[in-house]
Amino acid sequence: MDKLTTYEVAWLVGGAERAALVTFVALAADGRLEVAHKRQRIKLARTESAYPVEAAALALVPESGVGVADFLVQLAATEEVAALDAAVRAKGQLRFVRWFSRTYRDLAERPGSGLRRVAVLGTAGIEDAQLREMLEHPRPAMPKVASANPVRDNTFDGSIGPSAGTWTAG
Repeated sequence: MDKLTTYEVAWLVGGAERAALVTFVALAADGRLEVAHKRQRIKLARTESAYPVEAAALALVPESGVGVADFLVQLAATEEVAALDAAVRAKGQLRFVRWFSRTYRDLAERPGSGLRRVAVLGTAGIEDAQLREMLEHPRPAMPKVASANPVRDNTFDGSIGPSAGTWTAG
């Protein structure tokens, strides 16, 4: 159990999404990402990284910032997160039989503290209440509007079509 890194533990317990979550929490906790909690957006503060997963995460953040939900989805799909599977297998663990593994049972019984706790428990393991609240209650995605053909609502009731009693040529 001690031979696995925190990111490998996250992959073993919760897959790519959990590894992305742990990476985000690690970067936000030590100030490499600036988090706007109300807007649920992040910006890059510092670029140093110790793990390939962290470097990939920092490379995903544009100068203008990105939404937290989009960032987590993009990070979970990176090659660096997928490489955690090979690292876990090289250390003798198989994700698809994790429930039968002694390592998995030990992690579930003693999740630890800090990032290791987040890796095992997910969002519930985050100590920062504001960060935990933001991740437990994400904002809905903004609707995408085609810029070439914008939709204009000129009706009284908010529907896109003509309102009742509106004259139409026909």
